Amino acid sequence: MISVGREIQTDLARATRQEWLITNGIGGYASSTVPCINTRRYHGILVASRRPPVERLVLVSRLEETLVIDRQEIALSTCVHEQNIRNPAGYLHLERFERDPIPTWYYQIRDVMLIKTISMVYGQNTSLVTYKLLGNDRNVALKVRPHFLFRDFHGNMYESTGLERCAQLQERQLRLQPFANAPELFVRWDRGKFVEDPRWHKDIFLQVEEDRGLPDREDDFSCGWLEVSPFNGSVSLLFSDQPVNSFNPMDLRKREEQRLDSIASTLQSTDPLLRKLLLAADQFIVERQSTGSRTIIAGYPWFSDWGRDSLIALTGLTLVPGRYDDARSILKTFAAAIQNGLVPNCFADSGNEAAYNSVDASLWFFFAAYKLIEYTDDWDFVRDYLYDGMAAIIEAFMAGTRFDIAMDKADGLISAGNPEVQVTWMDAKVDGWVVTPRNGKAVEVNALWYNALKIFALFQEKFEGHSREITALAKKVKNSFHRVFWNDRRQCLYDYIRPDGKADDSLRPNQIYATYLPFPLLDHPEEKAIVDAVFSKLYTSHGLRSLSPDCEHYEGFYGGDRYKRDGAYHQGTVWGFLIGPFISSYLKVNNFSMEAQLRASMMIEPFINHINSEACLGSISEIFDGNMPHAPHGCFAQAWSVAELLRCYIEDIKGHKPEIVI
Repeated sequence: MISVGREIQTDLARATRQEWLITNGIGGYASSTVPCINTRRYHGILVASRRPPVERLVLVSRLEETLVIDRQEIALSTCVHEQNIRNPAGYLHLERFERDPIPTWYYQIRDVMLIKTISMVYGQNTSLVTYKLLGNDRNVALKVRPHFLFRDFHGNMYESTGLERCAQLQERQLRLQPFANAPELFVRWDRGKFVEDPRWHKDIFLQVEEDRGLPDREDDFSCGWLEVSPFNGSVSLLFSDQPVNSFNPMDLRKREEQRLDSIASTLQSTDPLLRKLLLAADQFIVERQSTGSRTIIAGYPWFSDWGRDSLIALTGLTLVPGRYDDARSILKTFAAAIQNGLVPNCFADSGNEAAYNSVDASLWFFFAAYKLIEYTDDWDFVRDYLYDGMAAIIEAFMAGTRFDIAMDKADGLISAGNPEVQVTWMDAKVDGWVVTPRNGKAVEVNALWYNALKIFALFQEKFEGHSREITALAKKVKNSFHRVFWNDRRQCLYDYIRPDGKADDSLRPNQIYATYLPFPLLDHPEEKAIVDAVFSKLYTSHGLRSLSPDCEHYEGFYGGDRYKRDGAYHQGTVWGFLIGPFISSYLKVNNFSMEAQLRASMMIEPFINHINSEACLGSISEIFDGNMPHAPHGCFAQAWSVAELLRCYIEDIKGHKPEIVI
């Protein structure tokens, strides 16, 4: 169980860096900090996905709660209006927070305890909040004032006249619609009366947005409060973008708890880390309305579904837990969207259109199909839904396609991008400044290209009975790869080859894919040398640095405005997802010795502490500082970070890795 105790009262700064997240399977979510002080524009009790999994709006921002005990009002909530000005200071009454399986708060005021839970209805933009009183026969009343925003989750709200007259009060229900094209919001409760009192609450301070160099003040609106007097037993409020005629709070919460318990028990293990990873993995698998199929949210709170991230994460999120239908559905989503031999880099957050500025997403598609066969032996699915897409990708890469992606006829290697367009995963660009220019022949792209050719040859042999041309090309690529990328001076691989033929010998983690992917490009001693080089300079307790500290361009800390953040994003910042291919490679080159297995198990330990006490409790962050103590940053819950830890934990450390049977 994840639990935070009374330290909340003495270290509020730490408590507001600990966040919680619950999701609804269609891209919507609820999230805030442990003391329920919103520090991000993305926090809210109901963040609805209006066109799943995108077009997300913060409808309900927060709840202002007050207990009245023997006529004395005691605030339970806290709002920061300016830095270090907390009004009220309800966090002082927060005795304990738990995150198993749903967020639960315990407030203690003398001999009165109030227990609050928040859950969502799976498949709906609906949040349920329940308060239960253990009152010791006291004369107690409860007031709950909801605050509303009705804005895009990337923005800020400021006082507007539209909200002030938008509420229609009915029996045990409130209907709000601030302007004509806004969604309706329905608030329903099972006890109490609603007291109308419309007012704006001004200048709410968002600490994390200030840290990120973004607008850090906003206003939210409340049209009144729900009052339950006398209060005993429990009371629930339901927030939804759909009309609510009636609801059974106990049944709704029980259904979600049972669903989560079923997810956590998928692999029939009592291992607490495994259960937490399975629950975390579930949050990223969502419906995509435009395709009628499943997809993967790359990260909360702000990412949508990204091709590269989804295909890397697919094994850990779906195949390892046995969610094979979800895996097939996700692969169909991306297969149907292939254009010009390219898998989408991402789908837009505001609609259905997709961007295709990625060279490696298309190549990860082959790896994901290969892993599907490993786990399911479903050759028919690959033939019927994926094979044509793979053939189109191979053809396009050989002939040349968008973004200067093309095979060099001389050596068979793939070159991609230009000085203006970055198409590898290290793609940060600020106001025309390309932070990590890697246009040319990138090492991980060509490791993936070789594996794509080998995988396609396998399928081609299976489905057509021959693969001579592709097999010959793969052999050519393998020979060229060693000749072009091997850095004899450093005994590792060059990161990329510039269009002028000059090699970049910056020590980066991209070369780890040459040792991780299923079809090896190098001999064992060379693979061992690569892993040793990465271990020596790039390994940290929370993943691999994106650049060696020995490099003059290394940035050890990630923070500040967008210019500073993007300037550090791939220049030393640690990426959590890279722990997966590193552990897999480390065990492989050390022949899975007992010492190597012990060392790999120890590499997992820092993530247990992170999951239990840092950032988004129960999940894994996107990135960490390159320098100690490797503070978490970026998305507080990242799909491929969770997926790759789960994958390598099961496949490599626990040794449950399937193999393809031809």
